[in-house]
Amino acid sequence: MEKEKIKKWIKKYLKWIVLLIGLIAFLKIAQDVLQKEIMNMDIYVYYITSKYIIKDWITPIIKVITNIGSAIVIIPITILCFFVIKNKRTSLCIGANLSIIFFLNQLLKNIVQRERPSQYRIISQSGYSFPSGHSMVNVAFYGFFIYLVYYYVKNKKLKWTLITILSIIIGLIGFSRIYLGVHYASDVIAGACIAISYLILFIHLTENWRVEKEETVTSLRRKRKIKVKTKKIANSFKYAFCGLVSSFKTERNMKIHVFIMLIVIFFGWLLKISKIEWIICIILFGLVIACEIINTSIETIVDMVSPYREKKAKLAKDLAAASVLVISISSAIVGLIIFIPKILETWKIG
Repeated sequence: MEKEKIKKWIKKYLKWIVLLIGLIAFLKIAQDVLQKEIMNMDIYVYYITSKYIIKDWITPIIKVITNIGSAIVIIPITILCFFVIKNKRTSLCIGANLSIIFFLNQLLKNIVQRERPSQYRIISQSGYSFPSGHSMVNVAFYGFFIYLVYYYVKNKKLKWTLITILSIIIGLIGFSRIYLGVHYASDVIAGACIAISYLILFIHLTENWRVEKEETVTSLRRKRKIKVKTKKIANSFKYAFCGLVSSFKTERNMKIHVFIMLIVIFFGWLLKISKIEWIICIILFGLVIACEIINTSIETIVDMVSPYREKKAKLAKDLAAASVLVISISSAIVGLIIFIPKILETWKIG
């Protein structure tokens, strides 16, 4: 009976036990890091990695893996979730989760202020080392997707396949930081521990609010006896892609925007702009193209509703076109701010 009670108690409070273990592990590693510059664990792990794992043909693969955990991949995924996921509260939770874990990581880095490894770096990386930003952010970010898959996906084989894939991605991203020499093993392990504790707390605090809307909608549907078939994600992508292709074929302005985008990408690659500058450019590309698509949609609807010339119909079209103009001018100004100094610097070197 005592064993049964213990099992029930552990099952009931398992998430809090895991949270506490993760927090204690992080604090213990943080204490050791503050007392020693390099721990024995860090030396041993990197010795094994450098002697048996680091190879010329593996390094390019590891660089690709580490980029899966970078802002240039995670931010577009977060933005895409706002368009793909129907429950907007879930989308907001994904965005909030990413923002909170990023700022928490920066706060902890500035408190500990541990310098990065300097002897074995394969790539250059700025900022403090402890805890690993890639480890923290990706455990929290992809870990939240693991929770969503477990919550939503009913097919057991698909559910555990996706959970396994996401878990492997998290593990490989963490290892890639040690392989590339930009983090100690203790940075990565501590980052994972604190991220797990944080994620448990984040899910607990947001779960009721996130699920509340779904339950209300489901209840209403049952009362009204409406059968709604859930659209497959593949179909959502298909329809969106068709709309994108259609706008490119029919709209001259869309072709101009895409042409300018390709020019900017070429010069960005040529002038070697930074990751942050790439992120800014990609966001602006998306905004301009999205505004142009919305403008086309409004014009099509107005033409259908009001085939004859009317002042209000003209005003609606003009306002939609104005929104494209505003974002295009803003994007052009940002582009000049980014590229003019690069061009001038290149001329000076030349």
